[in-house]
Amino acid sequence: MKLKLFIFIIVFLTVLPTFALKIACVDMKRVWESSDEIKVEKKNMEAMLQKSQRELEAKEKELVALQERAAKQAPMATEEAKRAMAEEYQRKMMELQQLYNERQRDLQDRDIKAQSDFIEKVKRIAMKIAIQKGYDVVLAKEHVLYIDDKYDITREVIAEVNK
Repeated sequence: MKLKLFIFIIVFLTVLPTFALKIACVDMKRVWESSDEIKVEKKNMEAMLQKSQRELEAKEKELVALQERAAKQAPMATEEAKRAMAEEYQRKMMELQQLYNERQRDLQDRDIKAQSDFIEKVKRIAMKIAIQKGYDVVLAKEHVLYIDDKYDITREVIAEVNK
């Protein structure tokens, strides 16, 4: 009986490792921060933001000038002229708000697209490296409580991302 149990344990211990998963992890934050592509995208987004701010500031200056002109002309203006100036001011204010909303939406859409495209790229690269190294599963390090550094493929992913 002890011999059978001993043989069973030996067979079990030799077969068990063949069924174990090989797991790797990638530190997505480090990949993001180390990516040359993301650094360029951030600069492009900053340039886009500055351009939008200049456009908005120009529209604001138009509003201030219109308001000052209305204040100067108000004592001499007819009710109809005052109403026309107020309508023009309201129209320009709405244009400014629409422009602001459009620019915010454009920036947000571009940021979301850049992030999702980058994540997909990292997924493809991590999958390629995992297949080459024989890993069965690749996890984001941010979602793992502990993993030994020998299973971390972040450096390889960063190198591939920056090619």
